[in-house]
Order: sequence, then C-alpha cells, then structure tokens
Amino acid sequence: MKRVLMLAVVAAAASSAGASFAQERGASPPPGPYWQSCRNVSTYGYGPNAMVTAQCRDDRGRWRQTSLRFAGCREIVNRDGNLDCRGEGRPPYPGGPGGGYPGRPPFGRSSITLFSGPGFSGQPFTTQGEITNLPKQYNDRAMSLRIEGRGAWQVCSDSDFRGRCQVFDRDEGDLRRSGLAGQVSSMRPVR
Repeated sequence: MKRVLMLAVVAAAASSAGASFAQERGASPPPGPYWQSCRNVSTYGYGPNAMVTAQCRDDRGRWRQTSLRFAGCREIVNRDGNLDCRGEGRPPYPGGPGGGYPGRPPFGRSSITLFSGPGFSGQPFTTQGEITNLPKQYNDRAMSLRIEGRGAWQVCSDSDFRGRCQVFDRDEGDLRRSGLAGQVSSMRPVR
C-alpha cells in the first residue's frame, strides 16, 4: 500500500511540474488523458495561436511527434499518436494531426518549413523543434525548404538523423541540388 501511495505522490508531483513548465513557456494546455501516453509536452504562444507539442505513443507503441493548436479545447486526447481536441467552438487545426503546422509560426524562434514542391510550393510542414521521424504524409516528400529566424538546421534522409545529412542555414528552393529531394525524414536545429 505504501508503494502505491508513493507512486501516486510522484505522479502528482511530475504532473504539476509539467504544468508549471508549460506555463513558463506559454499558455497552459487544457487537461486530458494525453499526459498518460505523451512525453516532452511543451506549449508555445498565447491566445488563438497557442500550440502544444509532444511525442505521443501510437497504437503500435511507437513515439510520434505531434502538435496541436488548442484554443477552445476543453480536453486533449492522444489518438493513435496524434494530439486531438475535445471541445466545442474550436476551429479545426489547419495542419492536421501528425505534427507541424502550415505557414509561419507565431513565435520568435527559428523554424524550418518543408514544402512538397520546388520553389516553396505544395503542402508545407513547419516545426521549431527536433523531428526524429516525419509523419507518413510528409515523409520523403520535401522538394524545398525555408528557414525563418536565426539558426541552422540539420536535415537527414533517414529517421533518427541517419543516412545522408546536410546542414542548411538559409532557404533552399530545390533540394535536388543537395541530393535530398523527396528523401527528408528527420531534422533538428543545430546549436
């Protein structure tokens, strides 16, 4: 019985520590059962642009990077590795499940946007953080990339920063020049 009580106290402390961390970085995300199956939860921005990002387990037990604009959500849930909103009056999230979001991020940090077409055309995928394996709908599709803010990004052809990798510190309108066209699977900011 003591052990169960001790585990409950530790879980409550970890949950409150996570909540205070989220409040320091941005808006506090709404509650929900996603905390039980997600890790590295953080928030950015305020108001309608507030975003929560996390790595969540999918139905097969694999970790997936996911993001969600959560303004108006009553509760957040993990649906097969994707953060999803339960609540009324919330506009649909334009980036869809699976991480990233289209367009320029509303925060001041460095970001990278992959485009499915050359010359910054086609479907965009934007992130400000490390992506170890792009979601299926974006994986191996990038034909150009744009970097906003200060900083360079390492972009790799395989998951977990393996395979052919290259560091970009400026926009690349045609990834064929670097040999990475249609092959990008992971990326991370370079410090």
